[in-house]
Amino acid sequence: MIDFSSYLENIRQKLCTLPDVVVKEKDLPYGRQFQTVRGNEKVVLSVYKGKKGISTVWGGQEGVLMNSAMAAISSSGVKESAETNIINNESNEIENSISLLENCAGFNGVWVGSDESGKGDFFGPLVVAAVLVDTEIAQELIAAGVKDCKILTDKEVHRLAPIIKNSAPINVVLALKPEMYNYRYEQLRQEKKNLNHLLANGHISAIRKAVQQRPECKYALVDQFSVHSGIREALESEFSDLIVVEQKRAEADIAVAAASVLARERFISLMDELSILAGRTLPKGGGEIATAQAQEIKNELGVQILEKLVKKHFSNYKKIN
Repeated sequence: MIDFSSYLENIRQKLCTLPDVVVKEKDLPYGRQFQTVRGNEKVVLSVYKGKKGISTVWGGQEGVLMNSAMAAISSSGVKESAETNIINNESNEIENSISLLENCAGFNGVWVGSDESGKGDFFGPLVVAAVLVDTEIAQELIAAGVKDCKILTDKEVHRLAPIIKNSAPINVVLALKPEMYNYRYEQLRQEKKNLNHLLANGHISAIRKAVQQRPECKYALVDQFSVHSGIREALESEFSDLIVVEQKRAEADIAVAAASVLARERFISLMDELSILAGRTLPKGGGEIATAQAQEIKNELGVQILEKLVKKHFSNYKKIN
């Protein structure tokens, strides 16, 4: 049986051999955590010693640094292999699990998830929501039938939204109506930024507002929409104990699923408001039907009304005469 202290020392030495990195450490219950940072990349390796032996959990964004760190550890010369988990799976389902974060280092059963709605819709707002849960709240939401909004009808979204708000009182929903959206997008465009930056700002603000209400929250899970969103760097620099995980298909997690429902519910409600202004039901999506509807609105109501309804940087807008 390998000595645990020697195992940790071996890891420490190998991580420190990586070029241009800063390695930080902290104690965990029954283990040790190594945070390896290089530039904008951050990789977290948590090592535990339990009854079944040594286990390791990798957290952070997959990339050059994680690959280098994993390669360094695998060549550490330790003959006894450890059970390894990487929080970056591609599954759409949670099997026998209450959260995608359950195996993460230091996970204490309190986490926040965020998601957005309206990103691909020519008409309507951009909405970002964050929902903070603990294991008890998560179980209530699962029992209530909360799921990713993409597999729910609008009627189901409206039914579930008040249930989520009641069960998870720490929830934040931020919406940019088209006028403000267009203003903010133009500001960012002049700074040579794009939609992903606008979306990232929404996630950062929503998660910040949620975590501030329950500081023991140590994890945030975001449905990944960009390789370099800047969300993790911004939030982890503001909250020193927070670890942000950006993962594709994160809506498999109940907190992110709940956030998707609240974001969708606000999107639908605001679309109804804008439809009243337009005098017709506005289409969702960004296809030719949306373009044709926008042309009709411009012809009948004028460009000033149209600009209160649509996202001007979409290619649809350029097709309007």
